[in-house]
Amino acid sequence: MPENSDYSFSWDGESLRVKILYSRAGFSQHILIESDRGALLFDTGDGILRDIITCGLDKDSIEAIFFTHGHFDHMGGLHPLLGFLRMIGRKKELHILAPENCLEVISAVENFLKLYSATTLFEIYLNRARPGEKYEFAGMVIQPFPVIHCGSIEGKGIMDQIPAVGYRISCGDEIVVISGDTGDCESLRDNVRGADFAIIEATFAASEEATDEELKKVHLSEDLASEIGKTAKEYILVHKGCRA
Repeated sequence: MPENSDYSFSWDGESLRVKILYSRAGFSQHILIESDRGALLFDTGDGILRDIITCGLDKDSIEAIFFTHGHFDHMGGLHPLLGFLRMIGRKKELHILAPENCLEVISAVENFLKLYSATTLFEIYLNRARPGEKYEFAGMVIQPFPVIHCGSIEGKGIMDQIPAVGYRISCGDEIVVISGDTGDCESLRDNVRGADFAIIEATFAASEEATDEELKKVHLSEDLASEIGKTAKEYILVHKGCRA
């Protein structure tokens, strides 16, 4: 398992290239996956513009954006990204997929179109990312799978479960899995098992600092995420929380 900083980690396979542009719990996350035919973004947290420009990405190569869920640290950069693509005169269509009833992403896209549809040169297609379905973009097959993720607010405890998914991305015989934010669940374990590369969130430093309910419903710990990650050929822990 590689050690990660908050950002700028790359993994190169035979058919897929992964760049973790940034990932820190409560701040921001965005992950780029490329094939020889194009690029996909998974989540667009705050700072996404800085990071795609820093990595030298061809903005026209982005065929689709997939969201794991609607929390601000995973979608807060969506409106600025769409505004930037509009400003530079992008003409290529863009697909945006999010879990069903992911109101944060839906409202961000609808509000952008309400303001700028008349002067945006590219078509935006907003669709649901449904577990059990397969989506094909840039030569990749993307399969959402259900995960369990509840919101939490310091001092308020665990809130209701929200729409959330992880993603299994394949190209040829190669498989990359993104957990998204999740508690420990069988669908995550099933999808990570045997993957060529797994990107697994680990917000808690250790299981001892979280309750059993938090580990099942909110976030993984580093030791629990490593246990799951070891069932893949390679893995990295991301989205770590603040460390005092």
